[in-house]
Amino acid sequence: MAIKQDIYQELTDQIHELITQHGTDWLKTWSSKASGNINNISGKEYSGINIFSLALSSYANNFECGEWMTYKQAEAKGWQVKKGSKGTHIIYFKINEYENKKTGDIDKVPMLKRYSVFNGDQIEGFIPCREPAVEVETFDNCDLVEATIEAHEITIKHGGDTAFFSPNMDFIQMPMKQDFISTDEENNQQTYYSTLLHEVTHWTGHKKRLARDFSGRFGSNAYAFEELVAEIGSVFLCAKMGVKASPSQNNAKYLNNWLEVLKDDKRAIVKAFSLASKASNYIVEKSPVAIEEKRALKEKKARFNEKVYSRVLLEA
Repeated sequence: MAIKQDIYQELTDQIHELITQHGTDWLKTWSSKASGNINNISGKEYSGINIFSLALSSYANNFECGEWMTYKQAEAKGWQVKKGSKGTHIIYFKINEYENKKTGDIDKVPMLKRYSVFNGDQIEGFIPCREPAVEVETFDNCDLVEATIEAHEITIKHGGDTAFFSPNMDFIQMPMKQDFISTDEENNQQTYYSTLLHEVTHWTGHKKRLARDFSGRFGSNAYAFEELVAEIGSVFLCAKMGVKASPSQNNAKYLNNWLEVLKDDKRAIVKAFSLASKASNYIVEKSPVAIEEKRALKEKKARFNEKVYSRVLLEA
């Protein structure tokens, strides 16, 4: 892939200009109606940390169903949880309000409850409350990105209303392709692949690969820094793989959000660009174009050496 290294500097300059021009109102580029994990009885989608818990459980247990319920809910339907099935722990949070008899004020007391749910695949007699989501056949795949991901053997699961990389389980979760929306600057293919390549950049940081620090919690400096690396890596990979040539306002707004957390660390953005460059090179090395270029270069060197050797023999 004949791409000059100064593409990094060029894109860095473009992002810097966009950051100075736009605020932090980042736009989520997939529909809020994206099909996620739901409770079969209520029809409501799970939210918060439960999204991650259910996604991890589905991946670990190869569940294909996106519907869940408690043991009692299954029993009330006349269904039976399969023998030996283990529930997935989720949490329920609500604010209970009580009248303070002494003051007459309303006291608010948070309640956090943990309980187990079972996937539809674990229940005998289970009948889903909706049809499983099917990817749109007309979605315009980027063959180069898809082939590169296959070459790296990256595991990607589709479904739900969130995109993330799980370091513990080593897989990427993405909303369905048809749930991605076009913006003023990008079509739905570009919004999907820019999001996917953000998560792919996170994937490169796993301890088995480039071993970046994943220890930070949401809102912390370490978390913010890794988000900078991932978003810049997405910009680099999009440009290298022909998804889109330049960063968008949304890239800049996303980065600006995390730069606010790191405002006291002037070197953070420079280091983030360096690590993002390393991550994008790591991914591109296994792209079909890069592999073909290496093969062609090897053949060219072999032909050159053969000519030199032939000339030496003739002159001997």
